[in-house]
Amino acid sequence: MKFVVAIKNGCQELKKNNISSALLDSEILLSKVIKKDRKFILLNLDKELNQSDQDNFKDLIIKRSKGKPIAHLTGIKSFWKFDFKVNNKVLIPRPDSEIIIEQVLKIYKNKNKLNFLEVGIGSGCITLSLLKEKKFFLGTGVDLSKDCIKICKDNAENLGVNSRLRLIKSDVDNLNFGKYDLIVSNPPYIKKFDLKKLDKEVKNYEPRLALDGGLEGISVVRKVIKKSSELIKTPGKLVLEIGCDQTEQIKKMLNKEGFYINRIVKDLAKKNRCIISTKKWTFYMVTFRNNNNVRRNNFRRNDRSFKSNIERPKYGSNFSKNENFQRKSPGRNNHNASKLIEKYSNLAREALSSGDKILSENYFQHADHFTRILNDQDAQKKLNSTNNKINDTQQNTVDVNKDQNEIVEKKQSIK
Repeated sequence: MKFVVAIKNGCQELKKNNISSALLDSEILLSKVIKKDRKFILLNLDKELNQSDQDNFKDLIIKRSKGKPIAHLTGIKSFWKFDFKVNNKVLIPRPDSEIIIEQVLKIYKNKNKLNFLEVGIGSGCITLSLLKEKKFFLGTGVDLSKDCIKICKDNAENLGVNSRLRLIKSDVDNLNFGKYDLIVSNPPYIKKFDLKKLDKEVKNYEPRLALDGGLEGISVVRKVIKKSSELIKTPGKLVLEIGCDQTEQIKKMLNKEGFYINRIVKDLAKKNRCIISTKKWTFYMVTFRNNNNVRRNNFRRNDRSFKSNIERPKYGSNFSKNENFQRKSPGRNNHNASKLIEKYSNLAREALSSGDKILSENYFQHADHFTRILNDQDAQKKLNSTNNKINDTQQNTVDVNKDQNEIVEKKQSIK
């Protein structure tokens, strides 16, 4: 049997079983059998197929006609620019997930070093693709399935990035160590009762653990967001693949956990597929209280408690006597303004290079704030210097007058 006849027969058999990509699947399966690429087959359609290869090809066609995914039959799935080993224990990489790679590379195009985490690493297609694209990135992958960890380790060795990868078998709830610049995840987001509506090659052959998102489809997403708020550095980014009908729910969860929404990215079908967010800065205000847990400002104004400010006991005097705690210029805390200006200016430029104009403007406002503080401090120093010179001049004048008076008094006493 020639190649062209085998492909034609296989294609007809697959079409009978409603396989949409019948011709392509036949060519891929034949290349799997003869261990050659599709280009070789198309250039040698008249070449004969031996009996053993014919039997193996028919066996694969029968399995494919029953709905078994082509990736499970070949054991390989192409994703981004690389081939990944897969089996029925891991979710088959989808082209939609390549959006995560595109967005991360766009955000960090000017950054060479990064420590990131993927929650639910699966075959490792996302993390390993990023490690291949950025040779100084360090990746950590966590997954509940030991089979996923094993497959990912094999793929990492094949791609030569295993030295920059750390794998952890754990539920995300139990991950309580490490701080990361970036967290990515493609969590299960399909509603439990929608699983039966999926194509047979998905619901019958792919792991349910990687698909089932609970009753509302967001139970795992909620866990990922909550844990990411603890593990991510400020202002680190969280990049999530989501269901197209879950955008508003997930935005509310992100805001509740202290994330700022950068943008929503659509897939090729123009549906919401990826959400990018940034961990917000958190500012805390310290208030000093008395023994009754009443704020200091409140009992300062309570005339019934104290006769006057002079007689009022000084609560927290250990703090107030500390030189670092005292204010050294009127109306401003003694911040290290110059370093803060540099810090926020760098953050603003980084956000601007990532395309986040709103966050960049926010950082520039912080830089302007501390610039004003620095200017006030410089003005206060000049004022203090001027006052000191005036005082010195006045003191010198007083000393001269005093000396003259003493001379006059001595002359009068001599007379």
